[in-house]
Amino acid sequence: MDIREMVPGDYEGAYDLWSRVPGMNLRSLDNSYEGIARIIRKNPETCFVAVENGRIVGTILGGTDGRKGFIYHTAVDPVYRGRRIGTLLIDRVCENFRKEKITKIGLFVVLDNEDGKSFWRKKGWNFRPDIVYLDKDL
Repeated sequence: MDIREMVPGDYEGAYDLWSRVPGMNLRSLDNSYEGIARIIRKNPETCFVAVENGRIVGTILGGTDGRKGFIYHTAVDPVYRGRRIGTLLIDRVCENFRKEKITKIGLFVVLDNEDGKSFWRKKGWNFRPDIVYLDKDL
């Protein structure tokens, strides 16, 4: 298995993975080819795919506003879980955020995604009881 920077050409394989992973919310953002290509172009050193035998089996998208990092679309093919792929992807993003002097990272987990919440808690991430997330479609 190889972990490498994601490129826009990985879109179809990544989207296929996202559509098969429980807990992914693909309706809340622009997850079109153009939308994903934008985040990759703006953050080429913090978007990764895990590839085995030419097939995308894991993804993570990292983005930053220059002060804080954000993680999106962390997904591992259910068949490949338990092989530390998610951990390796997270470690790679965090390493590159550190190089950019990013000291705080946030992420979103869909409220009813119990597996996702459990995964992130095990990785040492904390839930914020002091904020409520708001957004607005433009």
